[in-house]
Amino acid sequence: MAEEIVDVVIHVKVPKKYAETFRKDVEAMAWYLSHKDELFENMRKLKGIMKTDKTWKELKREIYEGFTY
Repeated sequence: MAEEIVDVVIHVKVPKKYAETFRKDVEAMAWYLSHKDELFENMRKLKGIMKTDKTWKELKREIYEGFTY
């Protein structure tokens, strides 16, 4: 069941040199939150077929920590 997506406007004051980085980080977090079900479903599909030395817990922790864009 798809959740309703709404616009959220937040006004914050940050130093000019960090403004773009801050905006990108917030947008990345919003993207992650709106797609996390899909991401975890894809991870479940890949479980067992990925060649890695990392444990399932380590991979899951990495996806929880988010992506760097």
